[in-house]
Amino acid sequence: MVRFLPSIAIALVVILEAGCSESLGFDPIVACSDSQTVTVQITTSVTPRFTWTPACGMASLQVFLDSGGAGRWIVYSGSAAPQNPLPSGIRYGQLPPKGLAPGGAQPLISGVSYSVVVYGWVGAAGGAGSLFERGSATFTR
Repeated sequence: MVRFLPSIAIALVVILEAGCSESLGFDPIVACSDSQTVTVQITTSVTPRFTWTPACGMASLQVFLDSGGAGRWIVYSGSAAPQNPLPSGIRYGQLPPKGLAPGGAQPLISGVSYSVVVYGWVGAAGGAGSLFERGSATFTR
């Protein structure tokens, strides 16, 4: 019985990790070209969920008032940006792995229209590069 404990423990960890990933709602990242555009969808609720197809990794997700102005929530990936580590399936205000949001998420106002834009990083890791818009959509809270 003692010989099987490590195997049982490993199996339990794998099951728990899979369950946690699914509960966070992130889609697996798929490989995409540097010029790939995506279709952004928003599941509107108290805390909207942003998905895009194909589910390429992104370097930034930004939510703005549709009428313009400052960002309501800006998520960057910092030094990990060249890896485009942000997954599809991000819920408003809940940072994904490798996500940074120095200003935090501002409250969304019911009846107001917002735009969400996702950006991919194009460039060399550790070298020059830039964020390029890959997709956008609007929603009303």
